[in-house]
Amino acid sequence: MEKNIYTDTIQPEDIDQTGLTMIPSLYRKVIAAVGQNIRKEGYGLDVMAGRGLTWVLARCGFVFSKRPELYSSIKIGVYKGKEDSICHARNIEIRSTEGELMGCGITYWCVLDKNTRRLVKSCMESDLEQRAVSCEAPKRISFAGADKEVIGQAGYSECDFNGHLNNSRYVDWFFNLLPDKVTSVIRPIRLDINFKTEILRGSEILASIKEFGERQIDFCLRQRNSVACLASLSIM
Repeated sequence: MEKNIYTDTIQPEDIDQTGLTMIPSLYRKVIAAVGQNIRKEGYGLDVMAGRGLTWVLARCGFVFSKRPELYSSIKIGVYKGKEDSICHARNIEIRSTEGELMGCGITYWCVLDKNTRRLVKSCMESDLEQRAVSCEAPKRISFAGADKEVIGQAGYSECDFNGHLNNSRYVDWFFNLLPDKVTSVIRPIRLDINFKTEILRGSEILASIKEFGERQIDFCLRQRNSVACLASLSIM
């Protein structure tokens, strides 16, 4: 097996009533594959922590063209994308075991100083294969108004090693607000996420969505008056 290809199997907890994988579950599998690969590149969380640093996801954009069925196997390929001293891009391809392309994406990662909570410039040497994928770069999102809002709290099980709301939990909050007509759709979708600020454990959260016709829903997650995350889902 290629060193940057990760195989996973769709389990019962990953699917919804359609019998297909939920997008939040597929998103988690992708992020986990990126994390495994970064460790293979020599920049795992343990190594970074020894330097007083950690990884944070800044922006990402995905096209999920097909949701895998129960017990099917998928292969997630991780590749190097465009980089600068602040953002380290990791491009993604999701394929069936037969090679069918089921999704792709671009993720932008940054290095955070654990003490100052500020981004730092970093040079990341890696022999990871560089490959472009059939996905546009993550979009920059704005948000105005809301059709639906809920208030909650960043609980213990939702927070990660950085002590803040895990990036996958933002997607959970988003999809928990979506109507059934969207979560049950079997057409390809585009999902863009902009992470703005941290949400620390115990913080109150205001989650909002805004529908634009039948094919686009935008999302906003706030901590007090500060926007923490913006996302946009488009049905293709």
